[in-house]
Amino acid sequence: MKVRTRFAPSPTGYLHVGGLRTALYNYLYAKQNNGEFILRIEDTDQQRLINNATENLIDILITLNMQYDFGPNKEDEKGPYIQSLRLNIYKKYYMQLIKSQKAYACFIKNDELYPEYDVDKALNKMVSHNYVVKFKVQQNKSIIIDDQIRGEITFDLSLIEDPIIIKSDGYPTYHFANVIDDHLMQITHVIRGEEWISSLPKHILLYQAYNWDLPQFYHLPLLLNPDKSKLSKRQGDVSVEDFLKHGYTKEALINFVALLGWHPNNDEELFSLDELINTFSINRINKSGAIFDKEKLNWMNKEYIKNISLSDFEKIIKNILTKQKLSNSKINIDLIIPYAQNRVNQLTKIWDEIQCFYIYNKTEAKELKKYNYQNLFLFWIEKLQMLKKINEDKINSLITDTKENLNISGKDFFIPMRIGLIDKIHGPDLFTIINILGINECINRLKKH
Repeated sequence: MKVRTRFAPSPTGYLHVGGLRTALYNYLYAKQNNGEFILRIEDTDQQRLINNATENLIDILITLNMQYDFGPNKEDEKGPYIQSLRLNIYKKYYMQLIKSQKAYACFIKNDELYPEYDVDKALNKMVSHNYVVKFKVQQNKSIIIDDQIRGEITFDLSLIEDPIIIKSDGYPTYHFANVIDDHLMQITHVIRGEEWISSLPKHILLYQAYNWDLPQFYHLPLLLNPDKSKLSKRQGDVSVEDFLKHGYTKEALINFVALLGWHPNNDEELFSLDELINTFSINRINKSGAIFDKEKLNWMNKEYIKNISLSDFEKIIKNILTKQKLSNSKINIDLIIPYAQNRVNQLTKIWDEIQCFYIYNKTEAKELKKYNYQNLFLFWIEKLQMLKKINEDKINSLITDTKENLNISGKDFFIPMRIGLIDKIHGPDLFTIINILGINECINRLKKH
């Protein structure tokens, strides 16, 4: 049987990075087995739907190069892949359960539920009365379920009440629609978060009620903050949109998320999407929670930024300068590109890193009072005026001359020079600053003090 996996989000808001990991593992497993990756939109909770959430989910998957084989706008005979368009399908199957006395209708009166176990009476009343449908759970027994990550799990069915499978608005609950769709869409491997483990016995019992074969189940570990608390929006960015908006590359985000709960059989950490397809092993997924280490993500993103082509990075810089109305600046962009590319770990931090070369505000000028800067600046103005060409040896020679002639070195030299040239106490080395600014701009800035 062909491997078919699915990502089945609810369109109730942003795509959480945990959802991205679920989608990614399903995608990788399908692709490495020449299978099919399905996108199914689970929109049966009509009260929580967010406008355009489905379109945004699809856009993100496309942006991340995780194209689904079948789903909304890419239908086959197993669709539609939006659950709200499948109500007639669900009705066929819940009526089958009622007629076989494996489910029963509960009629609503004064906000109370009144079960009707007589099938014929129930079917007659369902035509004109409001009702929900409950699934019968076999009490006084336990069930053992095999999860491919956690092994055998035993559930005591006496602790599970008969669950509602059809709500009063006619929409199925998650448990019912999920099982019906996974079977009809021929999903072979259900890969989802561990929060669904507690629902697993209900799902298994539904499969058994229809005498359907079970898919293989894989329940992924939780994503955790460094303090081991569950990753949530209270601790900062958790949505894919936020990370992309804040300057993380899609390649770094995919790479980082892939390693949250899975690791290769070596120490390699940087993988392209194609490399992940070849390397990923579903059998190496961990049971324990995965720590979302922002510092690790920043390191990884920096590595990917370093590998952006010069032409693409030039476009990024030019777009920033255009927004800042500095596209006509005399600063040499060919020098700015490698400087910025090797220093930032988020694309959104580029302007913070380079604006000191384009805008000089003297906001740190008060700090100069701590140093003997007047003689220092006069000395460097004189020496720079004599330079015809900048190179690192000449700048290093001038630094040595400063120590010998003015007896100024260390922080007494570098701090005032940086303030004088780029209005920053900390920053790049002096040669880099002078090389990017150029001799004339350096002289002009030092003369302002």
